[in-house]
Amino acid sequence: MKPYNGTTDPEEHITQYRERMEIIPIPSHLKEACLCKGFGSTLTGSSLKWLLNVLPYSITSFNHLVNLFNNYFSCSRIFERITSDLYRVVQDPKESLREFVSRFGREALNMPNIDMSTVIEAFKLGLNKDSPFYEDLVMTPYKRMDEFRSRAVRFIRLEEDKEI
Repeated sequence: MKPYNGTTDPEEHITQYRERMEIIPIPSHLKEACLCKGFGSTLTGSSLKWLLNVLPYSITSFNHLVNLFNNYFSCSRIFERITSDLYRVVQDPKESLREFVSRFGREALNMPNIDMSTVIEAFKLGLNKDSPFYEDLVMTPYKRMDEFRSRAVRFIRLEEDKEI
């Protein structure tokens, strides 16, 4: 686990820490103390300095420590992405279909619980209008992501074959 230095999302760090601690067989009566004591070993830089400046014996539980940690490092939180952000992802005129599909996919993965038909519609709107894949999306709308992906791969192969 990469040590937390205060510059990335604190909630993500807490989630990773909890997941790692779950695999360690700790007796239930010691779990709270182990979570609190072990947390410092995952910190570095400004986050470790912060923890060392917390008043001794002021932490009452791991949840209390998490709340203090999240509040202090809240400015490092990642802004939650919303559906309209996906509609802003557009293909650059010189960007290949492969590159656009990859970049768009990374953006879509940052949006939890997004409807797949919305993802496909946003992709279509961001795609170059002169692309053969755009024409295919207009003529044959897709409902399932696996069908959409397999069709995208076919058009990527076609585009790359034309470049040779």
